[in-house]
Amino acid sequence: MHKHPQQRATLTLILLTLALTACATVGDRMDALERTLAGFEKAVRWAQFDAAYSFRRWPPGTQPTLPANIKNIRVTGYDVTGLRFDKEHMTAWQIATIRYYDLETSRERSLIHSQEWRYEPEEKRWHLISEMPEFK
Repeated sequence: MHKHPQQRATLTLILLTLALTACATVGDRMDALERTLAGFEKAVRWAQFDAAYSFRRWPPGTQPTLPANIKNIRVTGYDVTGLRFDKEHMTAWQIATIRYYDLETSRERSLIHSQEWRYEPEEKRWHLISEMPEFK
């Protein structure tokens, strides 16, 4: 069965529009991921740990509490050393080295924070799935 050139052109236009819409959606989600990662980094850098904790997806019924020692922590550096993205599952992994100063012990330390981020389509936002950084 042969289609008329006009039908073929219309079908091609529809398919192209759908493909571009899907790309725009992924692009929008990538932009949102970049904003989320920057927001999380800023909250950690400025020791706004209550804000940083709001990025995490907590299990239902869990009430997050800040660790007792968190008031003694001053972040001195936050360096991202890797980022991977899985477009199909809308999941991202980032590794950050966080340097911090503990006022109680007067020592600077560092930790490697492996982060898993997942996009929640119902909320239209990214959540940290992995644990929060542990300042020991």
